[in-house]
Amino acid sequence: MEALSYRGVSKSFGEVRAVKPLDLDVPAGEIFGLLGPNGAGKTTLMRMTLGIILPDSGFVEVLGRKTELADTSAFGYLPEERGLYPKMKVQELLEFFGRLKGLSGADARARAKKSLERVGLGEWGPHKVEELSKGMQQKVQLLVALLHKPKVAILDEPFSGLDPVNVELFYEVIKEATREGATVVLSTHQMEQVEQLCRHIALINKGEVVLRGEVDDIRRRYGARDISVEFSDGLPPASELDALVQDARVEVHSARFTMREGVKARDVLSTILAKGCDVTRFEEAQASMRDIFIRVVGQGEGAAHAS
Repeated sequence: MEALSYRGVSKSFGEVRAVKPLDLDVPAGEIFGLLGPNGAGKTTLMRMTLGIILPDSGFVEVLGRKTELADTSAFGYLPEERGLYPKMKVQELLEFFGRLKGLSGADARARAKKSLERVGLGEWGPHKVEELSKGMQQKVQLLVALLHKPKVAILDEPFSGLDPVNVELFYEVIKEATREGATVVLSTHQMEQVEQLCRHIALINKGEVVLRGEVDDIRRRYGARDISVEFSDGLPPASELDALVQDARVEVHSARFTMREGVKARDVLSTILAKGCDVTRFEEAQASMRDIFIRVVGQGEGAAHAS
């Protein structure tokens, strides 16, 4: 059974079509990446999933039941606009939200204490939320979403503003949630996080699903035309490679090219060497999710690449 199913779902706000009629399935028990540029319709879709707003057409099913009939305690939600009660003590706040999701007082208390210790905030339980740093508050916000062990957790930009150490901690906590049976819908602009965490993704642009599937399959499909070059000096201007490559991303001592149809990697290499470039590494490369995101959204390839 799919954790989430969308059939013909659409939503407009006045003249703005935030989500055009779309179909989408989210597999149960994994971390699913919901991607898209700002204004693509991701947040609207998530709010319809949670029943905060209703679709104009179509329906959303949660664990086989339409949203309006779903048990709200099955959801956990971390919104992009963080919202904690600053005057409440951290332990009490977690207990409060746990009780709202159906936990007994004893369970909420025990889980709150254990969860705070898990993220390194064990000693902060008696402190008010406003006394915590932004990063610490973000940890608490994640715990609020996961404390009651939801069946579906929707996390909107959970890594925003975190340092690398805490990003890794969040990775671990989110993976633990899936091992305990949760399906996690992860909305993020950080493509490297998608590659590390997600098996399946859907890319939404202008209210439509323009790309979906397994991350590895998508990267293989888009990566067949990419090459990576490292050099110490002398890379020719990108304009001199226009006949061979359709996209060039050049850094100080490295570059990534997407070759045109019919062009071989050796054609690009021989051209670069003929210009006197001192190449230290040259290889065919699998496309990153960042490359694919830019290519699909930036070039408007649209539904032709949906599978």
